[in-house]
Amino acid sequence: MRSLSLVLLFVLLAHPLPAVADPDAVKASFAAYQDALLTSDGEGAAAVVTQGSRDHYRSYADQALSLDRQGLESLHIADRVTVMLLRHDLAPDRLAQMTGGEIIAYAVKKGWIDKDSAAQIRLGNYQVNGDFATATLLARDGKETPFKLEFLNEDGGWRLDLAEMLKLARFGIDFAVEQSGMTEEEFIVFVLEYSSGRKPGPDIWDPPL
Repeated sequence: MRSLSLVLLFVLLAHPLPAVADPDAVKASFAAYQDALLTSDGEGAAAVVTQGSRDHYRSYADQALSLDRQGLESLHIADRVTVMLLRHDLAPDRLAQMTGGEIIAYAVKKGWIDKDSAAQIRLGNYQVNGDFATATLLARDGKETPFKLEFLNEDGGWRLDLAEMLKLARFGIDFAVEQSGMTEEEFIVFVLEYSSGRKPGPDIWDPPL
């Protein structure tokens, strides 16, 4: 019997039981992201999103530096707005050197990521499976919607994947354009001027590099 106990102990030490995932840690990650937006803490927001999210914003910068009008018009208008805000607001040399995390931090500080909408998001039904987790977006009445946010456990902590948030932003921009009565181009010019106080010239459609 003692030998059997020693064998079991050896097996457990060699193959430890997986740690029980804690949904509260995932909740805390999203709460940290919301708080960062509300306080315009760009670095804080960038710290609690996935590397894939940071890479995605770096791709926005690459598009801002390289796309011509045809390339810009191939993007969804929500993505096009972000790309053109970067082109309009930042010198090409600086934009070329920024990391994805720095771009997210800049966007948060400039208010390009809507803090009011983010503050209203409520999540429920957290599901954790190893290093992957989801949470369901709740309607105002508390009922579950079809939308889920995704989280990854990276670098020792839970990080929000912004992919689904960007999908929601696309719905929001589509609705805003429809309500404005503007064309997509007129809407973009309005957003660029409103955000910077400077009306963009016709060269905004040309790549700066």
